[in-house]
Amino acid sequence: MTNDNALQMTPEDHQKAFTEVAFLIESFANTIDNIMGGATAPVGRIAGRSIARKLPLNLQQPTLASVLEVLAKRMQAGFQMTASTTNDTSSELTFERCALRDVCALRSMETGSAVCRLFHSYFDGMVNELLHRPVKSEIVETGQVCRITTCSQ
Repeated sequence: MTNDNALQMTPEDHQKAFTEVAFLIESFANTIDNIMGGATAPVGRIAGRSIARKLPLNLQQPTLASVLEVLAKRMQAGFQMTASTTNDTSSELTFERCALRDVCALRSMETGSAVCRLFHSYFDGMVNELLHRPVKSEIVETGQVCRITTCSQ
């Protein structure tokens, strides 16, 4: 017999957990940002590449569009993203829903700050690993909807 405490959690318990996680995410991102002097991209990319290697995926001849589609599906619990791929080397991603935007709102942080930069580097690392070539994203717009451009070489 198992005792699953998650089934007994109230909405207030979930809110408290989210508040604590948001605090930890902010602390982590700001610490990395302070240590690296704003150059958090390598940290995020290394983490993203590491997690992508652990995903149970085997993409035959991956394209930028197919990698972005797979990641959008895998991350749909916290993110709603749409990719508009113009060719096999560039795409525009629109984040309609973003769990990290919720973290920023709760912690009164501006979107596009250290948390966002670290996440987008992490995302670049995942795309890089799955696509097997370098990828770089640039945050174009932040707010209720965020847009980034992604280019691969």
